[in-house]
Amino acid sequence: MNSDRAWRRLVGLHVVLLLVGLGSGCTSLRGGLRKLLVVEVKPREERARGFVAEQIRPRVDVTGAPAASGEKGTEDDELSVYQKLALLRPEDSVARFHLGRVYLERGLLDQAIFELDMATSLDPRRVEGLLLLGRALRLKGHYDLAIAKLRAATLLDPTYVEAFIELGICWDQRGFPERARQAYHQALRLRPKDPDIYNNLGVSYLYEGDDENALKYLKKAWQLDPNHPQANNNLALIAARRRQYDLAFEYFARAHGPAVAHSNVGYLLLRDGELEKAIVHLREAVRLRPNSLRALAHLESALRLSGRVAEAEQVHAQYLKAQSAEALSSAPPPR
Repeated sequence: MNSDRAWRRLVGLHVVLLLVGLGSGCTSLRGGLRKLLVVEVKPREERARGFVAEQIRPRVDVTGAPAASGEKGTEDDELSVYQKLALLRPEDSVARFHLGRVYLERGLLDQAIFELDMATSLDPRRVEGLLLLGRALRLKGHYDLAIAKLRAATLLDPTYVEAFIELGICWDQRGFPERARQAYHQALRLRPKDPDIYNNLGVSYLYEGDDENALKYLKKAWQLDPNHPQANNNLALIAARRRQYDLAFEYFARAHGPAVAHSNVGYLLLRDGELEKAIVHLREAVRLRPNSLRALAHLESALRLSGRVAEAEQVHAQYLKAQSAEALSSAPPPR
């Protein structure tokens, strides 16, 4: 027993001496070890929130977004060209910008953000790159980062209307309508007859429930362009909210055509409990577009709620048939 205790004391003494030696004479050894060791540091949750914008459900459609170009083969060729250019000349900001633009048009947001971020790093004064990078970040839900890029674009070019419009959309989706309207009004000062800007101002008020101000700006957009699809659609929503369904139908028809107009008004009537009127509109929507899944689903619901179970079953069978046809048409071709 005594020998065991003596042995333990001896080991303890050696450990103490070793630690003292490391503390005094082995500083270089400890420094070398520190360089070799990799320590994973996980950010605290509250700190991480400051770098990633809160995920807020978008409320406004993209304004001035680049349209998809041409046919599928042409799109593939364009993407292939810019991918090769970026590989051959990785420091070419123009090639990286166009590659990011094509990715954004395809909806490939992660790739678009990477390329546009690279392009704007290589050429920080390229305002078009900052605009598209801001748009891609917004579509990804990173609103704070998007706002920073768009603000940088407006500082570089205070006359860049598209950047102010995109900034307004970002602020609105971020939940700051007053700042959104400031951006829209700045855009209006630069381009006072742009219906898109008036439409966005109207939408900003519409989602706050301020119908009067929404109507003021939406009607101005409509006066500038009576066929403006978004303005007509939003005016239809206000008319339906006021139970002016005939007027809502007129606006919806201008925006989307008669089939969608009947479907939309039918749904709004169904939502408001006007079953018989809803059925009339939804039947007409199905007559004009027999394979419209949305119109068929709403018609089935209206018929069931009105007690017409047999008719609802017939519509349900038509819905299943249309659903199968759509699935077949969207299936990739066999190899």
